[in-house]
Amino acid sequence: MKCMELYVAKELLRYAETEFGLNQEDTIHNLLFVLGFNAFGGFSIFLPGLISRIVSDTALQEKLRDEVRQNAGPNLSFESVMKMPLVQSVVYETLRLSPPVPLQFARARKDFQLSSHDSVFDIKKGEAAMWVSTLGDERPRKSFRADRFMGEEGGELLKYLYWSNGPQTGSPSASNKQCAAKDYVTLTGSMMVAYLLKRYDSITGDSASITAVEKAVQVMMIV
Repeated sequence: MKCMELYVAKELLRYAETEFGLNQEDTIHNLLFVLGFNAFGGFSIFLPGLISRIVSDTALQEKLRDEVRQNAGPNLSFESVMKMPLVQSVVYETLRLSPPVPLQFARARKDFQLSSHDSVFDIKKGEAAMWVSTLGDERPRKSFRADRFMGEEGGELLKYLYWSNGPQTGSPSASNKQCAAKDYVTLTGSMMVAYLLKRYDSITGDSASITAVEKAVQVMMIV
């Protein structure tokens, strides 16, 4: 696991420099803030749940492994992970069923009406309101489907995925208070899945720990 952590850290530094123009010092400061803010309430809940979904399903492991090894190339990167729709779908589906922060709170800045499919609620300025992120989801709560968010139809469902205090298709801003790290969470989760399935042929364990792994055999071609 230490090798994976080092690999992901180096890839984050490279990605921050090439995509956002940040130097190493600024990147590390931003990463420390994101990890410190999200580590307990976010990753410590999300990542074990993600691993549990994978290690409990050998058929899913095989499909993920095939996709990862077909698209990873010699050096796994965030760009190559974006070419792995099943990996990303598994991450989204885990967040759908087990959002790290299921309850959101806010205080109304002005009077407004909140409408649902059958009711209208008057919200007064200053009143506190609670939002349950899973209520924005119309699909079966207990049914895990790894490929739910794949393809054109699956992509349309992302607008109903509200784990980050806003739709997965939305963009965080100061006005909407959507999780500023929502893309880091999904990318980091996808990178971890891809790294594990590129490095290991099989993984055994549960949400608490990985108990056994079978390392992939590297075949060297001699010309």
